[in-house]
Amino acid sequence: FGRHVFNCERIIMNFSFWWPLALVVLSGVSYQVSAKELSEGLHFAAALVITYLVASASSFVIYLLTGKKGERLKGMMSFNPAALILGLTIAFIEVGTLYMYKAGWTVNSSFIVTNALVILGLILTGAVLYGEKLSKRQSLGIAVSFLGICLIIW
Repeated sequence: FGRHVFNCERIIMNFSFWWPLALVVLSGVSYQVSAKELSEGLHFAAALVITYLVASASSFVIYLLTGKKGERLKGMMSFNPAALILGLTIAFIEVGTLYMYKAGWTVNSSFIVTNALVILGLILTGAVLYGEKLSKRQSLGIAVSFLGICLIIW
């Protein structure tokens, strides 16, 4: 028991464990606010072109700063079909989000509904494609979470 508590304390105190979560949360909030603002402005495709130019430039700079010096060109020239699928899905998430806001979805309900359905899809994907099992406790947690989401929306 003491060892388990020590490990939890180490995780809580570990900056490298928590900063990515903070980055994702802050970026996620900024994403939703920006998408809501874009939905009422210029054509969504033009906005996405600008968005992805900025994202590409940012990704390139991050790669230059974090990639191994001798392997940067090799990394840029390598091909992974998953990267293509990821790019397509990101674009479709953007388009869907912008259309949701144009259709009148609010920031708080659109995020909750889409992420709840993504979670359900990932649970099914994990079970079917990866053979992942859910414990009774996890299943109860999912049910309680979905009930909470329904209460928030209604």
